[in-house]
Amino acid sequence: MRKTFVTRLVTLILLLVFLLSACQNVPSDPALVQQTMQAAIALTLTAAPSSTPLPTATSTPTPTVTPTQVIVSYGPTNFPENVNPLTGLEVDDPSILDRRPVLVKVANQIAARPHAGLSDADIVFDYYIGSGGDRFTALYYGNDSTKVGSVRSGRYVDVPLVQMYEGILGMVSAYEPVLDSILGTLGGRVINSEHCDDRYQAICRDGPATDETNVFSNTAEMSKLYESRDPEGNSRPVLDGMAFATIPPSGGVTANQFTVHYGKNYNQQWIYDPATGKYLRWIDQVDYRGDATMIPLIDRNTGQQLSFSNVVVIFAELDVLNSDDSIHQYKFSSRGGRALVCRDGKVYEVTYNSAWNQPFSFYDSEGNPFPLQPGNTWMHLVGLGSKVEESPAGTWLVSLRMP
Repeated sequence: MRKTFVTRLVTLILLLVFLLSACQNVPSDPALVQQTMQAAIALTLTAAPSSTPLPTATSTPTPTVTPTQVIVSYGPTNFPENVNPLTGLEVDDPSILDRRPVLVKVANQIAARPHAGLSDADIVFDYYIGSGGDRFTALYYGNDSTKVGSVRSGRYVDVPLVQMYEGILGMVSAYEPVLDSILGTLGGRVINSEHCDDRYQAICRDGPATDETNVFSNTAEMSKLYESRDPEGNSRPVLDGMAFATIPPSGGVTANQFTVHYGKNYNQQWIYDPATGKYLRWIDQVDYRGDATMIPLIDRNTGQQLSFSNVVVIFAELDVLNSDDSIHQYKFSSRGGRALVCRDGKVYEVTYNSAWNQPFSFYDSEGNPFPLQPGNTWMHLVGLGSKVEESPAGTWLVSLRMP
């Protein structure tokens, strides 16, 4: 562009020079023409507008593409063949669902921590066993775990839980009246620590018999052992009742922290992690003076802190059956029992229903199925009179109250 501008300007000046010369009848002087051209070029280089420079290429960061959340909604009936009706998640191999769920008793006394295999569970039931303590029943259906425990004794509450989920139960014996009730109702669906041999490593001890915390189960081996007893009975059950949706329901109240207090040094605390959309699990650590602080609850199999998509509190009739507070019985509502559901950083007041052969189901205030976030669920079982407090805002505490 600059060269074209110069050429045109020089041509115009020379034309003017020749015209003036012609008008004045002056002979053309080559030296004068040469001087005029040099002056014109100099003038052009000085006065010609500079061209606009091209923009310098700069490295523009590529915007990070946020993955689009897959929106799903399943249940409470008509689950696809490859979707676990207890988590709302797809399974890699649908054949794993062609069996009864496996429920395992897991100790929670301080000597038994950290626990093994709880991160693989679809559901963990957490219930009171007396003297301020609690125990877990972990349910495995869409996943297996090679090491769950430590395994402890059965309780009355296991009878309705195993019936509701049509499962099999792994435990280490039980108090005689409780054992009679469990065996009398569940029969061959009970597997204990005697079932460890060359064929099946279902529930085995990995240390001295004097240590009650070294018994562990293998859930796949438990399924194989039960199938050897009842090949036709270990088929896919109908587990309708729960609903799941990735989009949170409307309403709810902020719940960044949620704690269930069963007794001294038995605080089950959850802190919501927005980055993962899950609740992270914390538990008491007791020093030599008996004082407790909260530490992450780790799965010894993975070394990772437990995280759950849903935290549920179920209020049920809780009866103490003996004078020393060591034998209890839960009675769940068949219609309209109170429950709290924590998901996506909020807590919702809902109702639950239970039936002897159907999983817990949840409903909103209008009677519509209340969906859980697809994923694993931790269910705390507490008494009807248990106290619920919020202080400060977003921090919740449920304290067990006995009749």
